[in-house]
Amino acid sequence: MATTLLLSARLLSLPYLAVAFVITPTNARYFLAGYNAMSEEKRRAFDIDCYLRGVCRPCFKKLALFSPLSLLAPTTLLETEDTMVVWSIIQSRPFIWFVWRSYAFQC
Repeated sequence: MATTLLLSARLLSLPYLAVAFVITPTNARYFLAGYNAMSEEKRRAFDIDCYLRGVCRPCFKKLALFSPLSLLAPTTLLETEDTMVVWSIIQSRPFIWFVWRSYAFQC
């Protein structure tokens, strides 16, 4: 069962990597929430290159690593059902950090 959990965590990392490498300044208007709702003049004033380089890409690359790595300790210390609950709770923590970094963004 632990092998299945580790495989799931690795598969969960793939969308995070995709977001980190696929979103560019040209397609950000379609994929980034908030940026796609901005008016054209606000988009021109917002430095999307700096945001992608400084906040978005590093955060999603770290999320891709965090998902499988955060499963290792609970897997070795807890039973399978408890591991799934603890891991699910742990997975929400980086998104709080990402939202905070996005709001604190200054370039």
